[in-house]
Amino acid sequence: MDTLTALNGIQVRNSGFDPLGPAVRTVAAASGRTVNYIDDGDPGAVPLLFLGGAGTTVRAFRLLEFTRSFRQELGIRVVSVERNGLGQSEFDPAVGFAEYAEDVWSVLDNLDISTVSVIAISGGGPYAARLIAARPDRIRSLHLACAFAEPIEGAGPHFDAATVAADPVAWWRFPAESSVHAIPGFDDSVIEEATRGLFAKGRDRAPEGLQQAFQLYATTPLPDLSAVRAPVFLYWGNTDELVPLTQLDRWKAALDLGSTSARDPERTLVERVYPDEGHDVQYRHWDQILVDVAYMGTRIVASRAGRTLLIDPAHEEQFLAAGGALGLAAW
Repeated sequence: MDTLTALNGIQVRNSGFDPLGPAVRTVAAASGRTVNYIDDGDPGAVPLLFLGGAGTTVRAFRLLEFTRSFRQELGIRVVSVERNGLGQSEFDPAVGFAEYAEDVWSVLDNLDISTVSVIAISGGGPYAARLIAARPDRIRSLHLACAFAEPIEGAGPHFDAATVAADPVAWWRFPAESSVHAIPGFDDSVIEEATRGLFAKGRDRAPEGLQQAFQLYATTPLPDLSAVRAPVFLYWGNTDELVPLTQLDRWKAALDLGSTSARDPERTLVERVYPDEGHDVQYRHWDQILVDVAYMGTRIVASRAGRTLLIDPAHEEQFLAAGGALGLAAW
């Protein structure tokens, strides 16, 4: 071995650090408020604004990074802005849905993002509604996965902040048959997110952000969203008891998306209702959500014989009948 080879050693590809989930950044919004956010992906990629479920922080997005390589392959950049009083964000009683929407658009302006796809899951729904109502012309596409819409008398979720704060991990607990348990490290990661959401600023801090969110959920109806002309994608499990299909119908009404015969044919509505699935479709079918962001409904992610394929929706039934399955081959 010559001296130069001995000094240089063996070259390896990895010369930097791998991320431990998205990095939380801080910026002063146009309102003067300090907000925490994440921005993960190539600046030239398709921007996707992510709104997680009730009580979650911006770091909750890492629970969906079991498809990170797939997301990068599709060319999708993710931005998320932390909500009032959750995680490391200080609580301000004056910041409700409208103020949050204002700050999110300020962050997007600061990032030079003019139009954006929006994905809201579960308790992120009402926040997304105010965002898109404020700037309907800047919405590239809207994706709602088992997203809470508004209170319905006698039906739908009943939130109790004190119960969640007493045992936040239980709030995250999925039934034994849920597909999320197939994701390596998911169960441990949700414990970390549950405790971060409420206790990042100290164990003895009152859950004011969560209390405010639940109060807003219980008292605020959806705004008129008929000005949104972007494609709309709805993802639901037909056995979802926490956010049942009646909430999907409320979204359609607010968006002025009625029956196919009554709807403007130029407005795109894609409903993906999965049989025998519950309040976990946002994880099991996150791969399809990403594909819809990238391909606007013209491809279905499916797999067969260990291979993941993006197929024409017209061939979905035939593909499944021939032994295929929905989703990445990892499922």
